[in-house]
Amino acid sequence: MNITKNMQAEFEQYIVDNLDRAIKEEWIKAYHQPLVRAASGRVSDEEAFAKWEDPERGIISASEFIHILEREKLTYKLDLYMVERVLKKMKGQGEHGLFIVPESVNIGRSDFDCCDMVTEIIKRVDAAGLPREKLSVELSEGTISSDVQFMKTQVERFRSEGIKVWMDDYGSGNSSLLLLLQMHFDLLKIDKTFIDQIEQGKNGRIILTEIIKTALSLGMDTVAEGVETKEQADFLMEVGCTKLQGYYYTKPISLADIIKRNQEGIQIGFENPAESEYFEHLGRVNLYDLSFSKDDDDSLDNYFDTLPMAVFSLDDEKVSFIRCNQSFRSFASENFEGDTIPESVKFTDIKPGVGYYSFNAVRQCSADGKRVIIDDRFDDGRIVQLFIRRVAINPVTKSAAVAVCILSISNSASDENLNYNYIARALSEDYIKLYFVDMDTDKFTEYAANGISRDINLEKHGTDYFNIARNEFDLKMLPEDRKTLEKVFTKENFIKGLENNGTHSIVTKIILDDKPVYASFKAVKVRGEGNHIIIGLCNVDSQIKDREALEKAKEERVIYSRISALTGDFIYIYTVDIETMHFTRFKPMGIESDMGLPEEGDNFFETVIPHIPKGIYHEDVDAFLTAFTQENVLTQIHNTGIFENQHRLMIHGKPVYVMLKATIVNEEDKDYVIFGVIDVDERVKKEQEFEKNLFAAENKANIDELTGIKNKHAYAETERKMNGLIDKDRISDFAIAVFDINGLKEVNDTKGHQAGDEFIRNGCDLICHHFKHSPVFRIGGDEFVAILQGEDFDSREDLVEAFNIQNINHKLSGEVVIAVGVSTFDEDPDVATVFGRADKLMYENKKALKE
Repeated sequence: MNITKNMQAEFEQYIVDNLDRAIKEEWIKAYHQPLVRAASGRVSDEEAFAKWEDPERGIISASEFIHILEREKLTYKLDLYMVERVLKKMKGQGEHGLFIVPESVNIGRSDFDCCDMVTEIIKRVDAAGLPREKLSVELSEGTISSDVQFMKTQVERFRSEGIKVWMDDYGSGNSSLLLLLQMHFDLLKIDKTFIDQIEQGKNGRIILTEIIKTALSLGMDTVAEGVETKEQADFLMEVGCTKLQGYYYTKPISLADIIKRNQEGIQIGFENPAESEYFEHLGRVNLYDLSFSKDDDDSLDNYFDTLPMAVFSLDDEKVSFIRCNQSFRSFASENFEGDTIPESVKFTDIKPGVGYYSFNAVRQCSADGKRVIIDDRFDDGRIVQLFIRRVAINPVTKSAAVAVCILSISNSASDENLNYNYIARALSEDYIKLYFVDMDTDKFTEYAANGISRDINLEKHGTDYFNIARNEFDLKMLPEDRKTLEKVFTKENFIKGLENNGTHSIVTKIILDDKPVYASFKAVKVRGEGNHIIIGLCNVDSQIKDREALEKAKEERVIYSRISALTGDFIYIYTVDIETMHFTRFKPMGIESDMGLPEEGDNFFETVIPHIPKGIYHEDVDAFLTAFTQENVLTQIHNTGIFENQHRLMIHGKPVYVMLKATIVNEEDKDYVIFGVIDVDERVKKEQEFEKNLFAAENKANIDELTGIKNKHAYAETERKMNGLIDKDRISDFAIAVFDINGLKEVNDTKGHQAGDEFIRNGCDLICHHFKHSPVFRIGGDEFVAILQGEDFDSREDLVEAFNIQNINHKLSGEVVIAVGVSTFDEDPDVATVFGRADKLMYENKKALKE
């Protein structure tokens, strides 16, 4: 036992005694393990590992000597050496024609006690002539937890200087979520413990999935550590883990091995930095993000029983399959021929027929980037609803990645749960032409019904719409019918008809299939911004000839009235009978909120109000209850034509900004209130982000660039506000501390202004460290002010005494010495009086320090 202890002690002493030599003679080698991006399958980053190759003792792994260096507070030497090795390796890699990807270096807690690690690392990166974003630093959860406030400052310093910060071993401690609330990291490395649970059961996979979703929601990339099997890798890619690391890909290897693997053609391959942003967006698509339970009584077990989702890439010639979840694979095998999804299909091989409408929608989304929800039909009549959105565009190849999610599939062609989109498209089949007309300019867009895909196709754009004598008016008509139409087909008649009736119709005859038939031009006003109308040209030949045509015309008027009453991305549409208050609800997007209202019922307002505390975000409840009364809604509509209220609707436990709009329409001589709940979440959040950025810009004007603390402008504003409180006799106890850094001129004269700037920053750090609960301002070159209140005010004498003791020690050691004077508010007329006393005491202290 004693022999073993003696050998261990001797080994540890050997490590300590030979560290400097090992660094100087490069016994310590850097090995590099790749991080593979899920979306590209290529190396997006690397992590550096140290290995001691001792000439006497052979290979010494990092696990054998790191803890010794940590105990002796020597890791800073190793870590700075590793930074230098990584920078040298990057330059060598570039010389061999390989893409240079960012690489991370692990930093220990004691490093920060021994030197200014932020400054030292930045100095080395800049000296190497490499962009700062090429180096990342890893801080373990344990390191960060040891002194959260201090480490938060260091994290912010690194990130402000362009160095990315990763949290390592996330989940290995017990304070992970709290740390994510307190500071922001660029990347989260999930501890191997969670990765090992993937193949052990659903519970582990659920927790891992939620960790990844949380990180992505907070704007952080994720890395799974210790990936060892294909099953683990496949699952992690499906749930949106952006990067993978482990022996499944390769162990840490030297630069020489990296170059050799590349020469032999067995390398994973480095990612082109120009494509990194594209693959970042693509990798963050979580194929379980729209998960739902098919069995409300067994939701946990069905956590991964999700909506089918897949990601495709489209270029100018073909569509390529990238990845999908298991639900999509099952959907494809059940509904299409073949056991596998083809890797790519040329556009020319996709013909009109079943699915052609969906293909065109995906292709259109890849081009314009607009998110859409569409409905298509299988050949057996079933309706499938798809959500399509563009994820990103590859800046190198110009291809676009598009995510497709299957929201629902009807059980049969007679499914009663028809949706708004499908109904609108079905109705469009009745029209020969549809025109979208700008009433201010007479410019128009012409559409034609597409019976194959049950959609409308854009035919052309034109001008001077109401002039049917123009050459572009391509409807075939008998001369007498054209002459009659010219008399009534005027802009003035359409405006008058729309104002009086809400719609305007003109019946004429056109030539179809070489036969004259009755056709109706029917116009409705488009609600919203701009002055637009929609005119539909419909074959009404049979309707004109029998009584049934009149009934259908009434029904169409009702549909047009409801559609034109409100515009937007509707979550709900309610139709309320003003006389009876009976209501019905329609869900165009198929979304169910937490409000829990029935599809139909009586006493609309009395039914809604009890559900408000559950369905409306708690901060908006009082304001909504005040606004949402029957009397208030109807009065506002009567006065302005519309009722509007913005609030946050709870959907699946999350608040979503919505706009509630209501107006009154008359249908068959009966008045109805049409309520529309419109999703405005994205727009509102963009406005909030703009306000946040504006605040940040204003705040920047009050920050001292050299030290990062508040400047003299901020102090002047604070002084003004405090004087206002003094005038109103509402000021709390406070004291003013004035500081002046000794010896700045000598440093500037002998070492230069860059050293002088560092001298000022060191002095600022000392002041902020001692008076950590008080705002500190830099009001001159070497002058600082702190306003002491609360805890610092109560302890001001002890703080000043500790500060003076520090000055004595610093004077002996040649470090920064700072004169200080403190004065307490004592019914003074203003802050300047207190400042004057403190300033005088500071100069007395400055004089004493020079003796």
